[in-house]
Amino acid sequence: MFLFDILFPKRCLFCGEVLAKGEKNICLNCYKYFPYKANAEDEYRYKITEVAFEHLDIFLDYAHCKTPIHKFKYGGYISMGRLLGELWAEHLKEKEWIESVDCIVPIPLHRNKLYERGFNQSEVLGRVLSKKLGIPIVTNLIERKVNNPPQITAENRWENVRDVFVLKKKVDLKDKHIMVIDDVITTSATTNYFVKTLRGIKGLKISFAYLSSNY
Repeated sequence: MFLFDILFPKRCLFCGEVLAKGEKNICLNCYKYFPYKANAEDEYRYKITEVAFEHLDIFLDYAHCKTPIHKFKYGGYISMGRLLGELWAEHLKEKEWIESVDCIVPIPLHRNKLYERGFNQSEVLGRVLSKKLGIPIVTNLIERKVNNPPQITAENRWENVRDVFVLKKKVDLKDKHIMVIDDVITTSATTNYFVKTLRGIKGLKISFAYLSSNY
């Protein structure tokens, strides 16, 4: 084991540097980027306009977690995604409002993209959060009916996600508090069109949690 550690040392998930003794998964230098920023809710409150929401939390700045997210999302490194989910769960445990959440709802992928990728990154993360936080996950609530193209720029993002989502199955969410999650939030266009489908549910409370922000 000692020789193996020398030949294949454990490296930081984010920067790739060899971990020092006592460090686990992340080097101390990278911890200074945790969490993303305290005023994330204030910055996005005026961007998410389709519903009045309870809370919004962003864990990391995308610039500092781009590499592991890309390896997970596009390279198929599911184990890396689960590790990100575990770190994210530890962060969310510190939020007082998390105890009032009744279920976790990940943003869905279109079936074609799901077939190509083999998994929905938000659902993978959501299942880790569900296990670690003890909150049920709901994955059959909303369908992504349009396989919209990659949203390269902020200018085309809103047009790309227009009318993308449709309520698929009526789940009893009356007077419930749900936490909508996704791996990355940019302009909030996807979030707005996603929650637009939920506006008719009486007494529904919505909070948002994102692994990272790229805005």
